Amino acid sequence: MGRMDTHTIKNHAPIGKRILAFIADFLIIDIVIFWAFQNAFAQVFFAKTFKEAMQSAQSINPAVYFLLLVVALLMLFYHTFFEYYLGQTPGQMFFTIRVIDRVKGEVGFWKALTRNLYILPFFPFYIFWIIEPIYLAFYKERFLERITNTATINADAYSTPENRSWKSYPFKKVK
Repeated sequence: MGRMDTHTIKNHAPIGKRILAFIADFLIIDIVIFWAFQNAFAQVFFAKTFKEAMQSAQSINPAVYFLLLVVALLMLFYHTFFEYYLGQTPGQMFFTIRVIDRVKGEVGFWKALTRNLYILPFFPFYIFWIIEPIYLAFYKERFLERITNTATINADAYSTPENRSWKSYPFKKVK
């Protein structure tokens, strides 16, 4: 597959599909990852009164910060693993979009990891929470996609024979 740039990729995934895929992935993560830690989070974040909430906020155990770090890393692993190994997360599969490398087609591990750093809720990564949506609205791609030279496209457009020169598309279209 030859080198592609933003101008030659005509089938960028629509913003609506991308948002819905992200929400679907978040729901999967919520069910699988947060469910395992729900008791720990409930003790700290779901106080019954405002006074209790303020008291628990002042005395947050350092273990909670560690727990947040673990959850954030698991979320990063989820997105990185699926985009590296399958080219799409389960939410992206459901909405028939996928991630490609503009040069090689297949997304490498480091590119998959880098393009998902916005997930981390720590400085400086949470700055991407502001940059990414604005960049997406103006350029139809995320800022970290530009940095990593990757793109999120419609999966059915990718499965055409001229786009499969480097690898067969591994999923069949759901009917």
